[in-house]
Amino acid sequence: MKINSFKAGKNSITFKSQRANLAGDLYLPAGFDGAKKHHAVIFSGPFNQVKEQMGAVYGKKMVTKGYVFLAFDHLGYGDSEGEVRNNEQPFIKMEGIRDAISYLNTLPFVDKDNLFGLGGCASGGYMPIVATTDKRLAAIATVSGMMDNTQTTFGYLDRETVINTFKTANEARQKQYETGEITYFDALAYEGVEPKTLPEGARREGYDYYMTQRAGAETYPNYSHRTPLTINEYTGLTSATALAPYLYTPYLGIYGERAMADTGPLTVSFFEKASEPKELFEVKGASHVSLYDIDADVDQAVEKMDKFFKTHSN
Repeated sequence: MKINSFKAGKNSITFKSQRANLAGDLYLPAGFDGAKKHHAVIFSGPFNQVKEQMGAVYGKKMVTKGYVFLAFDHLGYGDSEGEVRNNEQPFIKMEGIRDAISYLNTLPFVDKDNLFGLGGCASGGYMPIVATTDKRLAAIATVSGMMDNTQTTFGYLDRETVINTFKTANEARQKQYETGEITYFDALAYEGVEPKTLPEGARREGYDYYMTQRAGAETYPNYSHRTPLTINEYTGLTSATALAPYLYTPYLGIYGERAMADTGPLTVSFFEKASEPKELFEVKGASHVSLYDIDADVDQAVEKMDKFFKTHSN
């Protein structure tokens, strides 16, 4: 896309990552002037999400604060290229984040010294790992972050269950190698479920978000809740919390007051171990999922991020 063709609002862009073209939406503030330098935010979202979901919500709000904001489809997702579709593979996604940072740094209107990272849910765990060694990010924030997949894998499941989970994923890998056939599964365990039977909390809220018109495939046809079974070989290998003492990049952890059965404690634990400078922000009345798209909760998160990023700008 030619520089002089960028305009205020949403711009459809592509950039290279892992030898493929990734599709993104670049949000630019009102009165955008390409001759000026702007602070920028790179966003990476929750499990299997595409750019039109949580990324679009935060993108539209962050530009009102004057930021350039990039939400993109990871390799194999949405409008992006990639042979293996909807592959929630942390290390591939972290490469995508790094390449998105590189792309933003090629834009003359982006202030390279003031580029910030925002990770939601699953990417709440990926973004700090990236930032631990990628010092192009001036500061980062996480919203409803899954900060420690190692703990949620090995800490909550007994040894036999963990080993059987890995073996099933290994079998899927072997089948894929021998036949080329990818085994997909319902990673959220929502198929065939009556929502009223789900317990109150994150499980029911997740169903309402991902399996209905609110934010599911009915509204965003590029989205799928299914992912390759080989995901289970990778999730337990990513712990942002283990690296938290070595982050050395300013960190803001945002979580919902009603998320204390899931990502609240994970965010607090990461925060406690993280290097300075750091801040923790609890959104009163919010849950894990409400911070994806409920205006009253998202607005609080955006206000706090804006202040934090400005405090740690160069």
